[in-house]
Amino acid sequence: MIENQQKFDQKMLVLGAPRTGFALLLNILGALGRVPYDADSRAQRAANILAGPASEHLYHAMMDFISQTVPRDEVIYNGTFHHLLGGPKWVDQTNPNQVCVRKYVGVKDLGDFTLLTYLPKFMLHFHDRLHSHYHPKKWAEDPDFADLNKFSSMRNPVGAIYSASYSINSITGEYIKRFIGDEGDLREKSSLFRLSDLELVKGLATHLSGYLNEFSEVQDAYQLFRWEDIIERPVPTIQKIAQCRGMSIAEGEADAIWSKIGYKNLTGAHGFNFRAGKQKGKTDDWKSVLVNEHLDIIRDAGLEKHMEAFGYGRITYFKESEYSEFQKKVKAALDRGEVLTDGLDKNMQIFNWNKSNISQTNHDFKRFGKKEYSQIERADFKNDQLLDDFSVFIEEKMGLMNHFLMDVVDTLSDVPEGEWQKTLASLSKKSISQFRLDKHPDVAKSFHEKFHFIEQNL
Repeated sequence: MIENQQKFDQKMLVLGAPRTGFALLLNILGALGRVPYDADSRAQRAANILAGPASEHLYHAMMDFISQTVPRDEVIYNGTFHHLLGGPKWVDQTNPNQVCVRKYVGVKDLGDFTLLTYLPKFMLHFHDRLHSHYHPKKWAEDPDFADLNKFSSMRNPVGAIYSASYSINSITGEYIKRFIGDEGDLREKSSLFRLSDLELVKGLATHLSGYLNEFSEVQDAYQLFRWEDIIERPVPTIQKIAQCRGMSIAEGEADAIWSKIGYKNLTGAHGFNFRAGKQKGKTDDWKSVLVNEHLDIIRDAGLEKHMEAFGYGRITYFKESEYSEFQKKVKAALDRGEVLTDGLDKNMQIFNWNKSNISQTNHDFKRFGKKEYSQIERADFKNDQLLDDFSVFIEEKMGLMNHFLMDVVDTLSDVPEGEWQKTLASLSKKSISQFRLDKHPDVAKSFHEKFHFIEQNL
């Protein structure tokens, strides 16, 4: 039952650091009902119609470019990122009119890189539930987002670090699916790999601390839900989430939502995000995985104060004599100064190294500065020429994309109020290309020649 229709109609923002129940909260809100489509919003209408064909041509352009140099079936680009807005996103801190979307690109036996793409901010209207892992203060203070119903996920920081150590990211999952076939014990081996690399753990802890420092300044702007409460008390917690959306639901309805989404993969093409087979309902698994050296890093990163502030208490150190077999393996590797790579081929080691959601480490990556519309953020890639050429290519393509999207929306502003919906709704792949040509023939011709979804001969 919807008690407060206005609150239910509000578009939402879901914010949370990775591995904090973010996807779970996002999907609970989706299961409670989508925000009704705003047919009077030009920005939303434009974003929804343009996103599909724009995503299609950018995906094919990227794949075609890379496969000029390497076999196409060795390019690893998970379906999560095929959509124009697919991937972690945030409003650019240097240009408030741009939204940044991070994507991951890899090539078997060559390595991978993280790619930042920049789009006009109005494209965020594609989502009824905006979602981000970054910049809580910006989302809270930006007047463009003042009317959003803001939610945030939270998890014990030690649990978030533990979960990150066991995660299989999207590019690694795609590699396993296509070239290995079965996850087997790769997740545990990946965790040993990560947790025996203290520099990596420091990068994760420092990044999480920076996020929570900023979040703490504006936490009153968000309705906060702890992952532990969702896992341990799903029905009343889902009912409380519903109340924050202006709804009242019975226990049976909340239980049905939990039955549908609890302990399941919730990230679509990223099929390895959920750890299948994990014992359900345990919120303290980290106690048999992390070791005291990790707790030192978490403390030194300043996370203990956030543990206390959000109800998790202070750090309690382990008795080494009571370590699990897993902890003993990690401790022995740390004592030897060895990063455990047993059972992981070189692709797994490169792909599943956390290149995002991590602060600066002493690991050697190639980086490019931010251009106007793109940036190669971190790269562990053997073919420098391909990487350099791709950097030039993607900047040109994202520039054309931005000009095209802005021109369509600018043109809509000249259409009489009673006709713009009909005008935009009638845009096909062919009419979009003609629309573009009428405004800027030179750029439209380039747009037609370099992308593959425009069918008519200009």
